[in-house]
Amino acid sequence: MFFNGKGLLGLNARNLEYIRPYNKKKTIKLADDKLKTKKFLSARGIPVPKLYGSIRTKEELEKFDFSSLPNAFIIKPNHGFGGEGIIPIVNRRENTWITASGRKLDKEYLIDHISDTIDGRYSISNVGDSAFFEQLIISHETLANYAYRGLPDIRVVVHNLIPVMAMLRLPTKESLGKANLHLGAVGVGIDIAKGEATFISYKNKIIDDIPGVGPIKGLKIPYWEDILMIASQCQLITNLGYMAADICIDKTSGPVLLEINARAGLGVQIANLAPLKKRLQRIEGVKVTNPTKGVRIAKDMFGNVVEKNIHHVSGKNVIGIEEIVDIYLKDGTRRVTAKMDSGRERSVIDERFAIEAGLLDDDQGYDDEKSTTKLKLSIEGERIQTVVDIEKITDQDYELIVGSRDLSNFFIDPSRKDRETVLPTAKTVNIEKKETPTTTGDKKKTINYHEIDQHLIKIDEKLKLLYHLRPVNLEDEKNAFFKNFKKNPQFIYPELKFDLYALKRDLSAINTDQSTLGKLFAKKKQEIERKIHLLEFRGFAEEFTNASKQLFGVPDTKMVDRAREWITKTSVTYKQEKGTIEAPEAKKIMDEVFHKYGLKNWQVKIKEHMVSDAIAGKNNRLFIRKGALFTEKRIENLIVHEIETHILTAENGKGQYYELFNRGLANYLETQEGLAMYNIVNQKGDEDTNLYVSISLVLAVDYALKHSFVEVFEKMLDYKIPPERAWRNALKVKRGLEDTAEHGGFTKDLLYYKGYNQIKQFVAAGGEIKDLYRGKFNADDIDLVLGIDEITKPQYVPEWL
Repeated sequence: MFFNGKGLLGLNARNLEYIRPYNKKKTIKLADDKLKTKKFLSARGIPVPKLYGSIRTKEELEKFDFSSLPNAFIIKPNHGFGGEGIIPIVNRRENTWITASGRKLDKEYLIDHISDTIDGRYSISNVGDSAFFEQLIISHETLANYAYRGLPDIRVVVHNLIPVMAMLRLPTKESLGKANLHLGAVGVGIDIAKGEATFISYKNKIIDDIPGVGPIKGLKIPYWEDILMIASQCQLITNLGYMAADICIDKTSGPVLLEINARAGLGVQIANLAPLKKRLQRIEGVKVTNPTKGVRIAKDMFGNVVEKNIHHVSGKNVIGIEEIVDIYLKDGTRRVTAKMDSGRERSVIDERFAIEAGLLDDDQGYDDEKSTTKLKLSIEGERIQTVVDIEKITDQDYELIVGSRDLSNFFIDPSRKDRETVLPTAKTVNIEKKETPTTTGDKKKTINYHEIDQHLIKIDEKLKLLYHLRPVNLEDEKNAFFKNFKKNPQFIYPELKFDLYALKRDLSAINTDQSTLGKLFAKKKQEIERKIHLLEFRGFAEEFTNASKQLFGVPDTKMVDRAREWITKTSVTYKQEKGTIEAPEAKKIMDEVFHKYGLKNWQVKIKEHMVSDAIAGKNNRLFIRKGALFTEKRIENLIVHEIETHILTAENGKGQYYELFNRGLANYLETQEGLAMYNIVNQKGDEDTNLYVSISLVLAVDYALKHSFVEVFEKMLDYKIPPERAWRNALKVKRGLEDTAEHGGFTKDLLYYKGYNQIKQFVAAGGEIKDLYRGKFNADDIDLVLGIDEITKPQYVPEWL
């Protein structure tokens, strides 16, 4: 059986049109690393096989205890491809392991095999690799009945969150129990809509029977909806624009992800007797941010055999209550989500869309007389030229309602009523909107920055960056470390308390312009994006470090050299003086400072279980740690740092029109911490003593990028920093990593010294310190801030100003 080759996707087209544009190198690198991929996806709720152990070096291989493995497991190369190097072990008898094909292997064979794996024999790029042992999945009996010994799997090709095509891969005797087509396994096409088997392909030909098994009759894939959802979710999480997910069905636990593939083969087209390129072109331009909707689109567009029969008989297409409709305009094609409404005669286009598309003048309106316009549409490939009314559509999910006059060539399937699961809303479809560039004083401004201000704050508040980077096993790991200074901590982090991908979607919906406020808010949006990216890669040293560099930067060579020279030559030593002022007395002193500045809304609270001795918190609270002891000098520094810098600035921010001046605009932390250091040095003197910790943190950040936790700790000791403070420095720069033996880390703490130098340069250039008290923003943005019409002068400034 053959089919027309028009629309087939070849290797070159796949590489040039889909892999290169849609798959970034770092995402391909993640997909190629099976261990890292599974760890990453498992932490985000994707079911994967249980990991029993891994071997990265020949030394680890020599020490590995094979008796610690269960009787059944599977050995895989971490960077393998095409099924090479995989050994499924189904049982063990004394010192012999039995494979899925019945072959018996001894320990020496396994050692030699793993040694070859480490040497890169099975690696996708023929470089050094590692091997790992994971759970042997026992296949669901529905699929096991059609497979020879090994594990069947389902490959789902996904693009733009939409599962485009899928096939069942069945091991045969020829493939030695492996589900790889090039080894002799068979591929079975699957109807995306129903999960039903269609055609059988073997070595690029369609056959009637599975070798050694027979024909497939009425095979329906179990858990089909879940399988499609997992495939789409994997794409959302990994950001691979074009990928395949290989999923098996465990006998007891259901669908389990085996791996993802950034360079999926093209045999799926043969198994489905359908050209892949044609399907990919059908979804071109559609952006879907929700896997549920992506799956429903796939079912609507690439299944529906019954509907195709209806079309064949009647000449009419079957459509849903909601459909993606192309609107042809002078400047190109726009795609919108439209509602099919046979209860009204004439179609309606939303007024806002009509203005943006140039179909209606901004000041024309529709109140006095109903406006109409000619429109060219395409619904399910059917082109329509019609006249539509221009009105305000109250349901924000739609920008077009198609009336009965334009539905004469369609049948509407009422079973597709569920708006939440059918198609993306208008907000998620790729529509190029023409926003009118405005300044904050424009009467015709199209962007409501007060709403954006609140939206950004709402998203930013959910992140709780430092909370999510504080290990839940911190005390245990600290105790273990102080018993053995050579043991790198292994950190575990709290589960994210928000939906990472929902926040990404919400953030992407925020649009700004090139006005003064637009530039400031665009920077804040980018900062939040980078925070989300950072939290997304907790536990992955390289990716987390790169995300931290993007967010906070890295110390440059000049800064490191200056810091290293200072700390090696200084006569100052770090010492934590034991104070005599207890927390209640410190509270009384702080209360008096608040009273002096007229900040009656602020209160000092004594709190247990704090890391810092004192810190300004939310809801107008300054917290002091219960049991803390302070020297008089420490109290004075805390007043300058917490109250006369952070709190006064925040209070002034509350007086501005936009709340982000209180919450903090992009990169405000650098200026806030730098200003606090500058104020302390300026008021209390003794620059060297007050900068000691911030300079040591610059060196810790720089050293962490290429060294382990233990090595950072030892380097701090070399700088004559006491063990407790050396631990804290190492912790600050290694939080975010799970295995702190890995190079890389969290670069935030260079901001104290970097910010101090920023403020010195600001003052030297003639900048007014008072201007920095207008709210929480970065000093580099001072010209933008002062250019905002609504910005007011600070109400609260330190008494010395």
